Amino acid sequence: MPPAVDRVRVTTVVDNYIDNLRQDEAIARRYSAFVAGKMPDLRAEHGLAHLVEATRGAERFTMALDFGLTADTMNHNFRELALDPGAIDALALSHGHRDHWGGLTGFLHGWRRRLRRDLAFYGGVDHFSPRWQQRGERRVYSGRLSRDEIERYGIDVRLVAKPTPIVEGLWLSGEMHGAEDWETIPSNLRVEEEGGELVQDTFIGEQTLVANVRDRGLVVVTSCSHRGIVGICRNAARFTGVPRVHAVIGGFHLSGLDEARITRVVDAFRDLEVEHVIPQHCTGIEAICAIVQRLPGRFTASSVGTTFEFTAPN
Repeated sequence: MPPAVDRVRVTTVVDNYIDNLRQDEAIARRYSAFVAGKMPDLRAEHGLAHLVEATRGAERFTMALDFGLTADTMNHNFRELALDPGAIDALALSHGHRDHWGGLTGFLHGWRRRLRRDLAFYGGVDHFSPRWQQRGERRVYSGRLSRDEIERYGIDVRLVAKPTPIVEGLWLSGEMHGAEDWETIPSNLRVEEEGGELVQDTFIGEQTLVANVRDRGLVVVTSCSHRGIVGICRNAARFTGVPRVHAVIGGFHLSGLDEARITRVVDAFRDLEVEHVIPQHCTGIEAICAIVQRLPGRFTASSVGTTFEFTAPN
């Protein structure tokens, strides 16, 4: 039997959306006024940051996955939610776009004294390349993450090429070389090679966090899913040996894409029998509406400060 955890909690520290009026749902615990004891003071921005806690028996492992666009938002929300930086066992980054790493160095600067000393940072081989957006002759620089700057904080940078167990029942995906033919990457996303040439970004190093919850199946925690969310789910099932995808949470990168592509993704979720779909960040309003309409009872809305909990049956 593949190794499993008893519970996974995913707290949304940064996302594009806040709805302070939402009530708790089956898998969602909301940061409401009744939890905060005041009007919640959380911030949203175009970015994503997760705090993921996996529990197996008496063992607990916590990973910070992505860090939003700005340190101001990341650190503010961390304080508002009263999260404990000392509980973090590892850091990880999904990919090299600024709206996922922009808050990282400011987070390290603000919290390093409270973070454990032997902290590792997991990423992909292409995370430190300059990123651009290009339409015709117009180019917009999207930034470059500095490995040296992370290491200056005494962080052990580890590059993940293959599916890698972080603890029993919890993996980082490594490089996904196979993909669904129809889940193409938008052509405007570019990466700068060593010679200065801008080429189509393949996001080969993009990392997905995957947990196997005992007797439930996989919880797939993604970021922007540039290589295709359906391919990501199927790849997770292959490398873990767990055929069932229980939940998918994260950005699906469907904003601005055509209706046919969106419908195909949503219908694939139905074919995969995904029980819980939590679209975030770059999924797009049209895709969220399609999930609500085509997958009744399976959609859960995201809101900054929400903790999504997936637990093995008693």
